[in-house]
Amino acid sequence: MGLLDLLGIGGSKEERQARSVAKLQKKATEKYGPKENRQGAIEELGELRTPRAIEALLMRYTVRVEPGITDDEEKQRVLALVQQAGSSIAVPVLKKFILGRDEISWPLKALSDLLPETEVVAFLIEALRKAAGEYSRVPEKKVLLLHALAQHRSGEAVPTALPFLEDMDDEVQIAAAQAMALQNDERAREPLIQQFLRAHEGSNARVREALAGLLADTQFDVKGYTPKMEAALPPSYKLDSKARVVRKG
Repeated sequence: MGLLDLLGIGGSKEERQARSVAKLQKKATEKYGPKENRQGAIEELGELRTPRAIEALLMRYTVRVEPGITDDEEKQRVLALVQQAGSSIAVPVLKKFILGRDEISWPLKALSDLLPETEVVAFLIEALRKAAGEYSRVPEKKVLLLHALAQHRSGEAVPTALPFLEDMDDEVQIAAAQAMALQNDERAREPLIQQFLRAHEGSNARVREALAGLLADTQFDVKGYTPKMEAALPPSYKLDSKARVVRKG
């Protein structure tokens, strides 16, 4: 090892750039100390506009600093810098980050701003199918992905969201039901009714209330389940003459 290597300034151009980005990433994710140091590192990473720099910028989303307003401002700035890097550089890094990390709220927004809707939907379906096959102690990621899917219409949405109705977490179940209900897809009718009845039988008032509201919004009829539905509906709901769930008065 030469003297320059010992000083941390030797090696190939790529190796020197990697060390520089690593140092900037460390500064950009430092929770304590002057905010100017962190913000300066964020700006330097943004100027590089390389995949490695974008990856380092995204790591800012894995920490929270105080006060909250500063945290939000810095994360908003990271979003702008990632978008400025352009889709060819940023999109592959964003996809990798979203598939591999839990802190995906801001990266999902960046991706949706950089890609056409059809490609966003295709990736959300890919990410959800991956999440469905993995164990996670953090339900928030599934919820965020399902909420993102609910903002779009796709023939793949209902079958993609369906497995999450069986998730152990209430928030995930409700998010899956929302994504399905918003598709205006008849394939969602039976699973939503059955999920509502399961929630009633399991005394899960929160999921039952949410599903009652979604069934009312979809205007699906519940024919074939009328007696069970009438017995299970929360007090603020009823069935109309067409066997549809409606809100009272």
